[in-house]
Amino acid sequence: MKLVHPEGLAMSLPRLLPLLALLLAAEGCVSQTNTQTQDAPSTPDAPSASGAPSAPPRPPSPESVTPKNPGGDADDPTFAALMRLATEPWVNKSDNANTILVPLADKKNWRGLRIFGRPTRASFRYGDAYYAAGTVLYTPIEGPNDPEACLAKTFDEAMPLAEANGVRIGGRQRIRMNQVVGAEVRPMVIELIEGRIDNLLHRDDYIGGLAAYQSFPGTCLVHGFAVVATEHPELAAKVRSRWITEAAPKLAWANKVKQAPEFKDR
Repeated sequence: MKLVHPEGLAMSLPRLLPLLALLLAAEGCVSQTNTQTQDAPSTPDAPSASGAPSAPPRPPSPESVTPKNPGGDADDPTFAALMRLATEPWVNKSDNANTILVPLADKKNWRGLRIFGRPTRASFRYGDAYYAAGTVLYTPIEGPNDPEACLAKTFDEAMPLAEANGVRIGGRQRIRMNQVVGAEVRPMVIELIEGRIDNLLHRDDYIGGLAAYQSFPGTCLVHGFAVVATEHPELAAKVRSRWITEAAPKLAWANKVKQAPEFKDR
């Protein structure tokens, strides 16, 4: 797999490769997944490592916050970056073809990625340190237009990548929700995950999730999101909770899209 910056410069991304693998492997073993149906989703307990400091560290100066380093010159750049994800408003960002709307907190500090070998509709990273990442998968599918089937397909395709990148999947929880699209109420499913990336190049804890949606007949649409939880698991859990309730239900095709788009790597 090769990842290329939007400007065309090849990048070595030892952290992002397994992070995306974690997103794509979220479905896990269904027989071991806790399942619940609810209107107001809850989240699993955050990893057991120590949480955010009792006294917040010095925040970054405004001019030091950039897409490369959203934590800026703060005493703790990771804490500062996650705080932005926990508090900044959600704004839609589109794919290159302007066909799908992806809500992102602190939108101006996310950058797009193109991933060769694992086509995605849109993929984004938050900072050069990869404090968070998101991806939208859009593929053909046979059978019913069903979010559960879409998750199962994603799992079948993702596990080889996850295993090759040292991903260890921990706690999982499935949440069934509804998504309002115009005048329609559609089912959606979110698989919450905890995982550890442990290989020769990198070790980190992440929490995240995969949201699967009803899409056009014969298509599968999944939105994956992961945030680093190694140093500040409680704050990372807050970021994910915002994504579950405020962002995942709002992913949607643009109004101009009236039929299934072509399956192309964006």
